[in-house]
Parts: sequence; structure tokens; C-alpha cells
Amino acid sequence: MRGSSLLTRTRGPSIPLSTTAALTGPARRTLFLRALLALVLVGLVVSASATGRSDAAAARGLLPKGGGMLVLDVSRSIKPEADKTIVKVFDQLIASRSRIGLVVFSDIAYEMFPPGSPTRELGSLVRLFTPPAHPKPGLDPTTPTPWSSNFSGGTQISAGLNVAHQALVREGEPKGPLLLVSDLDTAPDDVPRVAQTFNAFRNLGVPFRIVALTPRADNLALFQNLAGKSAFRKPVTRTGSTVGTSEGALEGALPWSLIVIAGLVLVALAVNEHWCGRLPVPRTQS
Repeated sequence: MRGSSLLTRTRGPSIPLSTTAALTGPARRTLFLRALLALVLVGLVVSASATGRSDAAAARGLLPKGGGMLVLDVSRSIKPEADKTIVKVFDQLIASRSRIGLVVFSDIAYEMFPPGSPTRELGSLVRLFTPPAHPKPGLDPTTPTPWSSNFSGGTQISAGLNVAHQALVREGEPKGPLLLVSDLDTAPDDVPRVAQTFNAFRNLGVPFRIVALTPRADNLALFQNLAGKSAFRKPVTRTGSTVGTSEGALEGALPWSLIVIAGLVLVALAVNEHWCGRLPVPRTQS
């Protein structure tokens, strides 16, 4: 009797039947529906997770994958209004909390940060591209930089790209990604070298992207032809005064794919509760 009482408490309330043959079909159908809905729910949750990670990755970085080199144009042709875009690039890379190297270039190139440096190190350069809040009358409103007096001159984009790639090769990352930030106003004799460099990157499998800084139409068209339009990216919009804040890779656009998947998860849960819920059995009065 004690065993029978324990079994009853374990199984819960039941319906007394002389045979269960009539329930075989419904039981199999319920089992099939539960397994099917479980697979649907697992698939939707995995899709939502993958979508969230991809959206987050897109919001974190301008580079195709983690690491790589930032190749920054600091030549005299860079206009003051381009500084806002440079700061946006810095902010987005800092927010990624990853690692990157930095090469600055004009007619020559200089490795400022080696590959693998924390992106937070870029924060020390933000002030150099931020105009003074209260400029003094009669003075140049732009912020002087360490390279504005003697380093900035002509432009040799190929020099910056090659020095950055050599730094990655030195660190054992020959296929590390490159991010070129420039107004694309390189010297005429450098155009063939730039074309050769991009072709070499393609052959080696080196991913590269470009952020254009207020480029002239002819320069933009030239580099779109050399590098391909798909190589061009725009940094996210800065949302506050704190370095590293951003709106996301789509500049505040709602993640509709993630919202739709979340809605489908809720629908699947509701269907599961409606079709596969426990059979309510009213208690009998003793």
C-alpha cells in the first residue's frame, strides 16, 4: 500500500481507465508535437543568439575581424572637418575593446602602435583631433599635432599600407586586416603603387576596408575602382562626450531581424503551451 501511495504521489492525478489503447494515437501525436516544437524553439534561440552576436560584432568594429592595423592619413590635405570622422573611428575601435596597431602616414609612414596594442590606447590621440572648446581669438582654431609641423607633407598611401602590412607580417599575422582612413588624395605617381598593393592584398587574402575623409569626387571614384565599392565603410555616430560610446553599426537602426526572431520564439512558446500543456483534471470531492 505504501508503494502504491508513493507512486500515486509521484505520477500525480490520473484518470482511471480499463485500457490505454485509445490514448496511443494522441500520445504519439503529442510526443511528436513536443519534439517538433522543441527543435523549433532551439533553432530560434540559436538564430537569435547568432543574430545578436553578429549585430554586436558589426557595432564593435570597422575591421573585418579582430586585430589588424589602422592606417591613418595625417597629411596636410586632410581638412579640419574630417577630424570628426577620425574621432568616430577612434570611438568605435575603442568601444570594441580589442587590439590593433596604428600606422600614421603622409609622404612617409610611421608605426605609432605595434600590432596587438589595446584599442584604448587610441584614446590618447582623440584630443589631437578635437578642436578646442573655447579657441583664443586670432589663433588657429585647429589643435596642433606632433606631426603637423614637420611630418605632414605630401601623400603616399601605398607607403602607409605597406608599413602596416609589414608590421603584421613581423608579428606572424600576414593575413591581418587593414583599415585605411584617408582623404584618398595620394600623389599621382603613387596611384600605380596603390593599385599594385590592393591587388597583392587580394592575392594574399588580406582583408582591407576604407573610411574616406571628405574625399574629392574624382579621388573617391578612383579608389572605388581600385579597391571596390564594398571596401568602403562608415564609422558609427558618436552619441556622447564619453570616448567609446556609439549607436551601432547601422547608426541607431532597430535590429529588426532580432525582434522578428524573438517574436517567433514567443509564438512557438504559446503554441507549445496550447497544444502540449498538461491535461487539467478536476479534483473529485471525497
